[in-house]
Amino acid sequence: MFINEKLVYLAFLKSGCTHVLKLLASIPDLDGKVIGKHNSIYDIDKKELNNFSQKIKSGNIRNPWDWYVSLWAFSCMQRGGLFTHTAKKNILRKLKHPKTFFTSAKEWQKVYSDPEDPELFKKWLEMLLCTRRKDIACFGDTTKIIGYMTYKYFELYTYNFKKAFKTIRTYEQLSGFDQQNNFIDFFITSENLENDFRLLMIKTGIQKEVIDNVLNIPKTNPSQRKHYRDYYNNDLIELVREKDKLIIEKHNYNF
Repeated sequence: MFINEKLVYLAFLKSGCTHVLKLLASIPDLDGKVIGKHNSIYDIDKKELNNFSQKIKSGNIRNPWDWYVSLWAFSCMQRGGLFTHTAKKNILRKLKHPKTFFTSAKEWQKVYSDPEDPELFKKWLEMLLCTRRKDIACFGDTTKIIGYMTYKYFELYTYNFKKAFKTIRTYEQLSGFDQQNNFIDFFITSENLENDFRLLMIKTGIQKEVIDNVLNIPKTNPSQRKHYRDYYNNDLIELVREKDKLIIEKHNYNF
Protein backbone atom coordinates (compact mmCIF):
# COMPACT_ATOMS: atom_id res chain seq x y z
CA MET A 1 0.00 0.00 0.00
CA PHE A 2 1.13 3.53 -0.76
CA ILE A 3 -0.34 6.54 1.04
CA ASN A 4 0.10 10.29 0.86
CA GLU A 5 -2.18 13.25 1.47
CA LYS A 6 -3.92 12.85 -1.89
CA LEU A 7 -3.63 9.17 -2.80
CA VAL A 8 -4.17 5.67 -1.44
CA TYR A 9 -2.87 2.92 -3.69
CA LEU A 10 -3.74 -0.70 -2.80
CA ALA A 11 -1.50 -3.40 -4.25
CA PHE A 12 -3.47 -6.28 -5.78
CA LEU A 13 -1.25 -9.36 -6.03
CA LYS A 14 0.11 -10.53 -9.41
CA SER A 15 -1.18 -7.50 -11.29
CA GLY A 16 1.90 -5.34 -11.74
CA CYS A 17 1.67 -3.92 -8.22
CA THR A 18 5.38 -4.40 -7.42
CA HIS A 19 6.27 -2.23 -10.38
CA VAL A 20 3.66 0.40 -9.50
CA LEU A 21 4.96 0.61 -5.92
CA LYS A 22 8.47 1.18 -7.28
CA LEU A 23 7.20 3.92 -9.55
CA LEU A 24 5.32 5.63 -6.73
CA ALA A 25 8.29 5.46 -4.38
CA SER A 26 10.48 7.03 -7.09
CA ILE A 27 8.50 10.28 -7.28
CA PRO A 28 9.74 12.60 -4.49
CA ASP A 29 6.94 15.10 -5.15
CA LEU A 30 4.37 12.56 -3.96
CA ASP A 31 5.86 12.70 -0.45
CA GLY A 32 4.22 9.44 0.57
CA LYS A 33 5.18 6.13 2.11
CA VAL A 34 4.84 2.43 1.36
CA ILE A 35 3.20 0.38 4.12
CA GLY A 36 3.59 -3.35 3.70
CA LYS A 37 2.46 -4.59 0.31
CA HIS A 38 -0.93 -6.29 -0.11
CA ASN A 39 -2.48 -4.62 2.95
CA SER A 40 -6.17 -3.82 3.02
CA ILE A 41 -7.46 -0.69 4.72
CA TYR A 42 -8.32 -2.88 7.71
CA ASP A 43 -4.71 -4.03 8.16
CA ILE A 44 -3.23 -0.66 9.13
CA ASP A 45 -3.70 1.99 11.80
CA LYS A 46 -6.74 4.17 11.17
CA LYS A 47 -4.57 7.24 11.63
CA GLU A 48 -2.77 6.34 8.40
CA LEU A 49 -6.09 6.62 6.53
CA ASN A 50 -6.82 10.16 7.67
CA ASN A 51 -9.34 11.82 5.28
CA PHE A 52 -9.66 8.53 3.37
CA SER A 53 -12.90 9.57 1.68
CA GLN A 54 -11.19 12.67 0.25
CA LYS A 55 -8.22 10.81 -1.23
CA ILE A 56 -7.96 9.26 -4.69
CA LYS A 57 -8.26 5.50 -4.17
CA SER A 58 -6.48 3.36 -6.76
CA GLY A 59 -5.58 -0.29 -7.34
CA ASN A 60 -4.62 -2.77 -10.05
CA ILE A 61 -6.70 -5.14 -12.14
CA ARG A 62 -5.71 -7.86 -14.63
CA ASN A 63 -7.31 -10.27 -17.06
CA PRO A 64 -8.51 -13.12 -14.78
CA TRP A 65 -7.41 -15.92 -17.12
CA ASP A 66 -3.91 -14.43 -17.23
CA TRP A 67 -3.96 -13.70 -13.48
CA TYR A 68 -4.55 -17.33 -12.49
CA VAL A 69 -1.65 -18.56 -14.60
CA SER A 70 0.63 -15.91 -13.13
CA LEU A 71 -0.44 -16.76 -9.57
CA TRP A 72 0.11 -20.47 -10.14
CA ALA A 73 3.50 -19.95 -11.83
CA PHE A 74 4.63 -17.76 -8.93
CA SER A 75 3.60 -20.52 -6.52
CA CYS A 76 5.57 -22.99 -8.63
CA MET A 77 8.62 -20.92 -7.65
CA GLN A 78 7.63 -21.68 -4.00
CA ARG A 79 6.86 -18.04 -3.40
CA GLY A 80 3.86 -16.06 -2.24
CA GLY A 81 1.11 -16.37 0.33
CA LEU A 82 -0.97 -18.90 -1.60
CA PHE A 83 1.93 -21.34 -1.79
CA THR A 84 2.54 -20.92 1.94
CA HIS A 85 -1.11 -21.47 2.90
CA THR A 86 -1.55 -24.55 0.72
CA ALA A 87 1.77 -26.35 0.44
CA LYS A 88 3.52 -25.37 3.68
CA LYS A 89 1.07 -24.54 6.49
CA ASN A 90 -1.46 -27.20 5.59
CA ILE A 91 -0.71 -29.40 8.61
CA LEU A 92 -1.00 -26.53 11.08
CA ARG A 93 -4.40 -25.60 9.69
CA LYS A 94 -5.55 -29.20 10.00
CA LEU A 95 -4.63 -29.25 13.67
CA LYS A 96 -6.63 -26.07 14.28
CA HIS A 97 -9.68 -27.37 12.38
CA PRO A 98 -9.66 -31.20 12.83
CA LYS A 99 -13.21 -31.67 11.51
CA THR A 100 -12.56 -29.78 8.27
CA PHE A 101 -11.44 -31.61 5.14
CA PHE A 102 -8.10 -30.52 3.73
CA THR A 103 -6.24 -31.38 0.57
CA SER A 104 -2.87 -32.71 1.67
CA ALA A 105 0.16 -30.46 1.37
CA LYS A 106 1.73 -33.10 -0.87
CA GLU A 107 -1.11 -32.79 -3.39
CA TRP A 108 -0.62 -29.02 -3.53
CA GLN A 109 3.12 -29.46 -3.88
CA LYS A 110 2.60 -31.76 -6.87
CA VAL A 111 0.64 -29.15 -8.81
CA TYR A 112 3.42 -26.63 -8.17
CA SER A 113 6.16 -28.87 -9.59
CA ASP A 114 6.34 -27.61 -13.19
CA PRO A 115 5.22 -24.13 -14.34
CA GLU A 116 5.15 -25.22 -17.99
CA ASP A 117 2.79 -28.18 -17.58
CA PRO A 118 -0.83 -27.34 -18.55
CA GLU A 119 -2.11 -30.51 -16.89
CA LEU A 120 -0.75 -29.42 -13.53
CA PHE A 121 -2.29 -25.99 -14.01
CA LYS A 122 -5.64 -27.64 -14.82
CA LYS A 123 -5.54 -29.74 -11.66
CA TRP A 124 -4.48 -26.74 -9.55
CA LEU A 125 -7.22 -24.48 -10.91
CA GLU A 126 -9.87 -27.12 -10.25
CA MET A 127 -8.55 -27.65 -6.73
CA LEU A 128 -8.59 -23.91 -6.12
CA LEU A 129 -12.00 -23.06 -7.60
CA CYS A 130 -14.15 -26.15 -7.23
CA THR A 131 -13.77 -27.34 -3.64
CA ARG A 132 -15.21 -25.93 -0.40
CA ARG A 133 -12.23 -26.38 1.86
CA LYS A 134 -10.36 -24.46 4.53
CA ASP A 135 -6.99 -24.78 2.79
CA ILE A 136 -7.09 -21.09 1.87
CA ALA A 137 -8.58 -19.45 4.94
CA CYS A 138 -12.08 -17.99 4.46
CA PHE A 139 -12.09 -18.40 0.68
CA GLY A 140 -13.13 -22.04 1.02
CA ASP A 141 -16.60 -20.95 2.12
CA THR A 142 -17.22 -18.88 -1.03
CA THR A 143 -16.27 -21.22 -3.89
CA LYS A 144 -19.90 -21.81 -4.92
CA ILE A 145 -20.29 -18.11 -5.67
CA ILE A 146 -16.94 -16.59 -6.62
CA GLY A 147 -13.42 -17.39 -7.73
CA TYR A 148 -10.27 -16.76 -5.76
CA MET A 149 -9.45 -13.64 -7.78
CA THR A 150 -12.87 -12.15 -7.07
CA TYR A 151 -12.49 -12.98 -3.38
CA LYS A 152 -9.15 -11.16 -3.20
CA TYR A 153 -10.61 -8.27 -5.23
CA PHE A 154 -13.46 -7.76 -2.76
CA GLU A 155 -11.21 -8.30 0.23
CA LEU A 156 -8.92 -5.47 -0.90
CA TYR A 157 -11.24 -3.02 -2.65
CA THR A 158 -14.52 -2.98 -0.69
CA TYR A 159 -15.77 -2.04 2.75
CA ASN A 160 -16.43 -4.87 5.24
CA PHE A 161 -16.48 -7.72 2.72
CA LYS A 162 -15.37 -10.36 5.21
CA LYS A 163 -18.46 -9.73 7.28
CA ALA A 164 -20.82 -9.38 4.34
CA PHE A 165 -19.76 -12.30 2.15
CA LYS A 166 -21.41 -14.84 4.48
CA THR A 167 -24.81 -13.51 3.42
CA ILE A 168 -24.06 -13.28 -0.32
CA ARG A 169 -25.67 -16.16 -2.20
CA THR A 170 -26.22 -14.90 -5.77
CA TYR A 171 -24.40 -12.98 -8.46
CA GLU A 172 -27.00 -10.22 -8.17
CA GLN A 173 -26.23 -9.80 -4.48
CA LEU A 174 -22.52 -9.78 -5.23
CA SER A 175 -22.90 -7.14 -7.93
CA GLY A 176 -25.09 -5.02 -5.68
CA PHE A 177 -22.55 -5.22 -2.87
CA ASP A 178 -19.79 -4.14 -5.25
CA GLN A 179 -21.78 -1.15 -6.48
CA GLN A 180 -22.43 0.04 -2.93
CA ASN A 181 -19.11 -0.79 -1.25
CA ASN A 182 -16.29 -0.70 -3.80
CA PHE A 183 -14.30 2.43 -3.01
CA ILE A 184 -11.73 2.39 -5.84
CA ASP A 185 -11.82 5.56 -7.97
CA PHE A 186 -9.23 4.57 -10.57
CA PHE A 187 -7.98 1.17 -11.75
CA ILE A 188 -4.54 0.59 -13.24
CA THR A 189 -4.86 -2.27 -15.73
CA SER A 190 -1.90 -4.61 -16.14
CA GLU A 191 -2.46 -4.57 -19.89
CA ASN A 192 -2.10 -0.78 -20.09
CA LEU A 193 -0.06 -0.13 -16.98
CA GLU A 194 2.17 2.74 -18.05
CA ASN A 195 -0.58 4.81 -19.62
CA ASP A 196 -2.94 4.23 -16.70
CA PHE A 197 -0.19 5.11 -14.23
CA ARG A 198 0.47 8.33 -16.16
CA LEU A 199 -3.22 9.25 -15.96
CA LEU A 200 -3.29 8.54 -12.22
CA MET A 201 -0.25 10.73 -11.62
CA ILE A 202 -1.79 13.57 -13.62
CA LYS A 203 -4.84 13.32 -11.34
CA THR A 204 -2.54 13.78 -8.32
CA GLY A 205 -0.85 16.84 -9.84
CA ILE A 206 2.51 15.37 -10.89
CA GLN A 207 4.19 17.05 -13.87
CA LYS A 208 4.39 15.12 -17.15
CA GLU A 209 8.19 15.37 -17.31
CA VAL A 210 8.55 13.77 -13.88
CA ILE A 211 6.18 10.94 -14.84
CA ASP A 212 8.03 10.21 -18.10
CA ASN A 213 11.38 9.97 -16.29
CA VAL A 214 10.03 7.55 -13.71
CA LEU A 215 8.45 5.29 -16.33
CA ASN A 216 11.95 4.33 -17.51
CA ILE A 217 12.33 2.07 -14.47
CA PRO A 218 12.53 -1.60 -15.64
CA LYS A 219 9.51 -3.77 -14.92
CA THR A 220 9.54 -6.62 -12.42
CA ASN A 221 7.97 -9.90 -13.55
CA PRO A 222 9.44 -12.92 -11.72
CA SER A 223 6.95 -15.57 -12.90
CA GLN A 224 8.37 -18.08 -15.38
CA ARG A 225 5.75 -19.62 -17.68
CA LYS A 226 4.24 -19.78 -21.16
CA HIS A 227 1.57 -17.44 -22.54
CA TYR A 228 -1.58 -17.85 -20.45
CA ARG A 229 -3.71 -19.13 -23.36
CA ASP A 230 -1.45 -22.19 -23.64
CA TYR A 231 -2.75 -23.50 -20.30
CA TYR A 232 -6.49 -23.45 -20.95
CA ASN A 233 -8.99 -25.82 -22.53
CA ASN A 234 -12.64 -24.88 -23.09
CA ASP A 235 -13.76 -26.22 -19.71
CA LEU A 236 -11.20 -24.14 -17.83
CA ILE A 237 -12.04 -21.04 -19.84
CA GLU A 238 -15.67 -21.38 -18.83
CA LEU A 239 -14.77 -22.19 -15.21
CA VAL A 240 -12.99 -18.85 -14.83
CA ARG A 241 -15.75 -17.08 -16.76
CA GLU A 242 -18.29 -18.44 -14.27
CA LYS A 243 -16.33 -17.89 -11.06
CA ASP A 244 -14.96 -14.44 -11.88
CA LYS A 245 -17.90 -13.16 -13.89
CA LEU A 246 -18.10 -9.86 -12.01
CA ILE A 247 -14.51 -8.85 -12.78
CA ILE A 248 -14.77 -10.04 -16.39
CA GLU A 249 -17.95 -8.10 -17.07
CA LYS A 250 -17.12 -5.02 -15.02
CA HIS A 251 -13.67 -4.57 -16.58
CA ASN A 252 -14.57 -5.84 -20.07
CA TYR A 253 -12.16 -8.77 -20.22
CA ASN A 254 -12.15 -11.54 -22.81
CA PHE A 255 -10.12 -14.72 -22.98
